[in-house]
Amino acid sequence: MSNITQNIKTYKVVYPQIYSYTLPELKPNEGSQKIGYTEHKDVRNRILQQIKTAAIRLKYELLWSAPAFFKDSDESFIDKVFHRFLEKKGIERKWELGQEWFYFNGEPLKSKDLFDLFRKEKFSALQNDNGKIDYTLRFEQNEAVEKAIDYFQKTEKGEFLWNAKPRFGKTLASYDLAKRLRANKVLIVTNRPAIANSWFDDFEMFVDGYSFISETSSLKNRTTITREQHIAIKPIKPQITFLSLQDLKGSKYFGGNYEKLRWVADLEWDLLIIDEAHEGVDTGRTDAAFDVIKRKNTLHLSGTPFKALANEKFPKEAIYNWTYLDEQKIKQIEIEEGEIGEHTDLPDLKLFTYRISQMITDEVNEGIQIDNETRDYAFDLNEFFRAKDKKFIHEGEVKEFLKNLSTNKKYPFSTPELREELKHTFWYVGNRVDSVKALEKLLKEDPIFKDYKVIVAAGDGRSFEEEENDFKGNESSFSKSKNCNC
Repeated sequence: MSNITQNIKTYKVVYPQIYSYTLPELKPNEGSQKIGYTEHKDVRNRILQQIKTAAIRLKYELLWSAPAFFKDSDESFIDKVFHRFLEKKGIERKWELGQEWFYFNGEPLKSKDLFDLFRKEKFSALQNDNGKIDYTLRFEQNEAVEKAIDYFQKTEKGEFLWNAKPRFGKTLASYDLAKRLRANKVLIVTNRPAIANSWFDDFEMFVDGYSFISETSSLKNRTTITREQHIAIKPIKPQITFLSLQDLKGSKYFGGNYEKLRWVADLEWDLLIIDEAHEGVDTGRTDAAFDVIKRKNTLHLSGTPFKALANEKFPKEAIYNWTYLDEQKIKQIEIEEGEIGEHTDLPDLKLFTYRISQMITDEVNEGIQIDNETRDYAFDLNEFFRAKDKKFIHEGEVKEFLKNLSTNKKYPFSTPELREELKHTFWYVGNRVDSVKALEKLLKEDPIFKDYKVIVAAGDGRSFEEEENDFKGNESSFSKSKNCNC
């Protein structure tokens, strides 16, 4: 069995640490230290991974390592935050050596003293004169902002999509976009009110010159202000307003029944940001509500905008994509260059693809007749898993698919060892409830998957078997009631 199939892990032990080391034999590095971050408990092993990339094997000296948590807190931080603190304290960054090298000029333990001070002072140690923290966007965040600005400048009432993976940092990048656009009135709308805290966290930490207006219950204990409080402050500052989609649609000015949020409909907004744009947005009622909002530009944020992409809602030039694959590529480049970057400590991601064509060989070889002409067979996942009368149309092929998953070499369920690792998996089957229930039926009959507990997370959550039993039970009760003499 190959190493690929032996190394799949469903968990990872995370132990955030900051460490410092020198390369005493390297003359240009004299007086400088590498300040790095790792989530591995063995710091020395992490350092060896770095110096192995050099042309020669270098001798290193580990000066110190310490858990990357603020004092008396379970809140962790990464090295980039500590790096900014070092620069604020006047420590020179040696860019010619790498972005994580700092010059301490014969005071090797000064870095540890500053680290302890930083842990004690938390983020207040990083604040500028305005009480905010200076930040630098990552490469992909800056690229997303620049592409959106370019599109908005060329397109009247432009709508731009950031199709970005989770943890991209969409909130901070969105604020940066608003500032670069010099937007005075920014409206953020989401179908998920609970994420209000992440928007307000970044606002408090990084954004200066704006008021944050919101009355969502998620922020009831935070220092937000109301619309009335905002306009009472003179001169009136630029505003960032956060609303839930439910609250917006409840207003009679946006199609609802309640007398509220008229001011939102009256204002002309410089930028509308629709967060989690794939959730509850593509409906007639929601579209009508957004049509009421007068705005210059619209930014859509989503990690899974499949429906919008399939419907070609956005032209190619109005989309910025950043996927897990993009992240892995830039991580590999950083590693190959022998330097830790923004992405180096991210987990490895392995993608496995399966050739469905091997499971439907007859169809592929035979082709398909269109207008009396034989064309190449085009595979369609929804068609493959289409169900009718409580069973798959292509049941034989689906059974073959399950067999391949559990028997073919390198497939995820092909050995007992792999099945032991993959105790909990989530299977997404198109958009048909019948297909989900038909698959559950086959899994229960499969010689391998029958030993798994299958949970139907679609429709009413019942299997076809449970529906049959309920129907028989109801039918029996009906028969008894017909014969009742009471």
